Amino acid sequence: MKRSQRLESVVQLAQNRAQEAAQALAFVQQRLQDEQNKLEQLQQYLAEYRDTVAQEGSKGLTVAVFRRYKDFSDNVSKAIAAQTQQVSTVRRQVEQVRRHWQMLDAKHQGLLKLQDNARQAENLLSRRQEQKELDEMAGRWHLRPPGM
Repeated sequence: MKRSQRLESVVQLAQNRAQEAAQALAFVQQRLQDEQNKLEQLQQYLAEYRDTVAQEGSKGLTVAVFRRYKDFSDNVSKAIAAQTQQVSTVRRQVEQVRRHWQMLDAKHQGLLKLQDNARQAENLLSRRQEQKELDEMAGRWHLRPPGM
């Protein structure tokens, strides 16, 4: 079996691993997008809530209403801080998975190049062998006496 053929299973395995890593990268990127959307929604909700309270506050707020507003606003702010941390964590995961995919993809590309080089070497060897056989046949043909 030729070297390029023996490399086929290794190349296929590397390709499968690179594809799996690419799928994992797509998954974690989608997760990052989802987490960022949640953060944006929380921030937008807090801004809208503050606007609503500010409009009502212009009419005057009782201490109890103000405390409820303050407590709720603090809770949403804590949720925003936690979500910001979650986004940072997932962003680091994206970078980690991206580096892993890049490594596997580079390994796959390297194996493809190695297989291609092996094929080229095999083709060159085959052409040289054919040329040698043709030269030998031509040499024998010239050595025959005429008429035979």
